[in-house]
Amino acid sequence: MRPAAAVLVLLGLAGCATSSAFRAGEKAENRQDYDRAVLEYSKAVQQQPNNIHYRKGLERARLRAAEAHALNARRMATRGMYKEALDEYRLALDLNPSSPSLAVEMQETESRRQGGALGLTIDEMKDRAREKALPGLALGPGAQEPLGLSFRNASLREAYEALGKSVGVNFVFDPDFRDQTINIDLRDVPFEQALNALSTVGKTFYRVVDSRIVQVVPDTPTKRRELEQQVVKTFFLSNADLKETIDLLRIVLGSRRIAPLPGANALTINDTPDKVAAAERIIDIVDKQRAEVMVEVEILEVNRTRLKEYGIEITSGTVQGIAGGIFPGTTVNEVVSRDAQGNNPYKKSNLLITSLPGVIYRLLKSDTSTRLLANPQLRTAEGQTAQARFGDLIPVPVTTFSPIASGGISQQPLTSFDYKNVGVNIDITPRVHHDNDVTLVLKLEVSSVAQSVGVAGVQNLPTFNSRQVTSVIRLRDGETNILAGLISDAERTSFSGLPGLASLPVLGKLFAHNRKEVTETDIVMTLTPHILRKTKFSEEDLRSFSLGSETSPLLFEVPGIPPVVTPRPEASPSPRIEPIRPPSPIPTPTPTPQP
Repeated sequence: MRPAAAVLVLLGLAGCATSSAFRAGEKAENRQDYDRAVLEYSKAVQQQPNNIHYRKGLERARLRAAEAHALNARRMATRGMYKEALDEYRLALDLNPSSPSLAVEMQETESRRQGGALGLTIDEMKDRAREKALPGLALGPGAQEPLGLSFRNASLREAYEALGKSVGVNFVFDPDFRDQTINIDLRDVPFEQALNALSTVGKTFYRVVDSRIVQVVPDTPTKRRELEQQVVKTFFLSNADLKETIDLLRIVLGSRRIAPLPGANALTINDTPDKVAAAERIIDIVDKQRAEVMVEVEILEVNRTRLKEYGIEITSGTVQGIAGGIFPGTTVNEVVSRDAQGNNPYKKSNLLITSLPGVIYRLLKSDTSTRLLANPQLRTAEGQTAQARFGDLIPVPVTTFSPIASGGISQQPLTSFDYKNVGVNIDITPRVHHDNDVTLVLKLEVSSVAQSVGVAGVQNLPTFNSRQVTSVIRLRDGETNILAGLISDAERTSFSGLPGLASLPVLGKLFAHNRKEVTETDIVMTLTPHILRKTKFSEEDLRSFSLGSETSPLLFEVPGIPPVVTPRPEASPSPRIEPIRPPSPIPTPTPTPQP
């Protein structure tokens, strides 16, 4: 009976505690302190999750608290306190995530905070401001409709005029323009491509004079220098390096008038419309978000002498990283079980380094003589060097000699100090491949201060013990590589003997002895790269585009963005231009003889 009574008492106490939490929630709700009510009701529901009464109270308090925070947010937004209003909206959404109106109000508040109505994204603005072949020319939707023109033994001037009538553009001709006879088919091509083809056949180029006027000029070097149109455009880079981008445009396009704006990470180019459009296409391709990699690094300093006592050798063989294995007749589970029973896992002839790096590495970490030097997680973008420095800055004196007087012999010593990083220094530069492999350019240095020496009469100059490795390795995403072999030797002589007697001048050697100890340590380093983000390319980025030659106008096939298709009105279909043919000869009437 006593155990049953104890259980009943405990249940009663739990019920009282739950009831007290629920009553505290009711009191807070009556005070309109809905946040406190949500907290108290949550305690009650946590203790009795099946209590419907408690769950309804929690739901009611959450809705009222969300409405209170939304009301505060509206008041703050009216007073211009947009940041505080957004915080209140976030609290309201956390309490009532199913409310669609809260998300809309939060978005509108964010828009007002940024200074206006919801505007276009940067990608949409780039598409709308993309360089066109005919800047400043007002072309209607009909310019994108395919034309049906065919010219046989036709005049070049008349061909231009017929092309202009199809889109409502007037062509004017340079005084040096010479008419000629051409043969060309312009079927199922839009206006811009037809104009380029006509300019190529007639060896002319064009420049926009007004929104409805285009001038046709003979394609000669002199005319291009005098009349070729120039445009200026500024490109704001988001990810690409400014200097590399300018060098790329100068080499590929031959552009010389490019000015960098380092403060805004932008560049301004002055060139022909077709070259500016080509530069825009190239910038869109190279200005991609760089891949990011996080490299997990763990550096251990192990006692090589002790490992040799147990028959374990750490070498850099042809296999990946450290190799490890177990002799025939012994399994990994047996080794672990012996270790759990207190037996030594480093027993001689028990292990041989062959092909199990995980087992050996765990054994190295469990050794009491192993020191963990560093365990950083380095995150960096592709091509950028991540650095980690663990240790001290040791001053190193540097003496230079300067002349006492101008033109004299350098004999006055001047001493300055350089500071050297002593400890663990790591430099890692990653590069992400398209097959999810990661190449790591690694530089590791482990250094320490050795004994001071005297050089050229100068005492207490520091010396350093340094172990360095420089390597380039390629790993899969998540693959661990183990590097070892940075061995360091330390020799130490110890003196031991009977207290008192060992310190006697002559007889003390009979009661003492010297012991020489040689300790070898090795640096074991593990590297595990993780790809966090990759550069995204589209099929449009991989396509080539035509630039033409240096003397002829560029065929304006850049930037290659699909045109916006505008629905064609049915009431007023665009007129179809009839082919222009040379006039047929008028037959001369034959005179009728008079009777």
